[in-house]
Amino acid sequence: MHPMARIDPRIDHELLEEEFDDVDAAQHRRRRGSKPSVKAQERIDDAEVARVVAVARGMLEVFHDDRRKPARFGGSMRGTKVAVGDRVGIRPARRDSDVVRVLSLLERTSTLTRTPDDADDTERVVVANADGVAAVVSADHLEPVLGFVDRVMVAASAGGLAPMVVVNKVDLADPAEVEALVGPYRDLGVSVHVTSAATGVGVEALGSDLAGQWTVFTGHSGVGKSSLFNLLVPAAEQAVADVGRHGGRHTTVAAVARHVPATDAWLVDTPGVRSFGLGTVTSASLASHFPELAHLQCAMDDCQHAGEPGCAVDTADITPRRWQSYLRLRAALGSGSE
Repeated sequence: MHPMARIDPRIDHELLEEEFDDVDAAQHRRRRGSKPSVKAQERIDDAEVARVVAVARGMLEVFHDDRRKPARFGGSMRGTKVAVGDRVGIRPARRDSDVVRVLSLLERTSTLTRTPDDADDTERVVVANADGVAAVVSADHLEPVLGFVDRVMVAASAGGLAPMVVVNKVDLADPAEVEALVGPYRDLGVSVHVTSAATGVGVEALGSDLAGQWTVFTGHSGVGKSSLFNLLVPAAEQAVADVGRHGGRHTTVAAVARHVPATDAWLVDTPGVRSFGLGTVTSASLASHFPELAHLQCAMDDCQHAGEPGCAVDTADITPRRWQSYLRLRAALGSGSE
């Protein structure tokens, strides 16, 4: 170093040099398609593991050592897409003024994905490594949205998650009618909860069922998803809008995971959706994601259960509404419209 050069004590020069190393290594890998340098690989191998709990506008938040911490990508990770729930290799912050450095993305065990529509296979990972997904719907507008529940169940099956149905706003509907509509899901072994965020009915039982798991909440806007979330995780303080019975503006703008220490549950709230595209599921594989159809013994091994000779669908224990839902989804995935 030149004798006149001065080192600013406020700058972590070692960190700065490593950042340049990472950027340079990333650029070389893009040009050569090669693996990380030995030095970079050593840092990755020595990394500690954290869980991504928020992703928004290029910013990350991870959970590490029982704390939520701001994070950013190391140079070798630039351009990598991560989702809430991802396990990542990190280098912890060296001092309070630093942020965690994300060095690697670890293998996923499950993914909840959706596409813009059924004709588009552009996959968006909503949440990674979750145990289950709860389709939240409103009791006072239940029958028309059961097709949405069926879509979420297909996505859950395809991604390796357990499905759950949460019917909110039961205070605005006839409980007997609600039970008649959700009964077929209970018969399939799906966990079904009937709740009211307004009165508290069913919320405690729902919270108990979520204990010790990572669960994604998904649903249309206006079904009370964020209101339920606030009751289950009071510290979340999600914004709640005054919306009409058939929907309204989105009150959650990005996926975020919150911890419930008392039950060790992690709940992930997601923005309200208007549709749940299944563009990465083929019409040929759809039956495997309907439990009533998955193990039918038909005459043809590749039977699609749509009127083929020797089809055993007549012996299947499937309700007429679920059967019609399967046929509509199959047509949508085959033609790109529903």
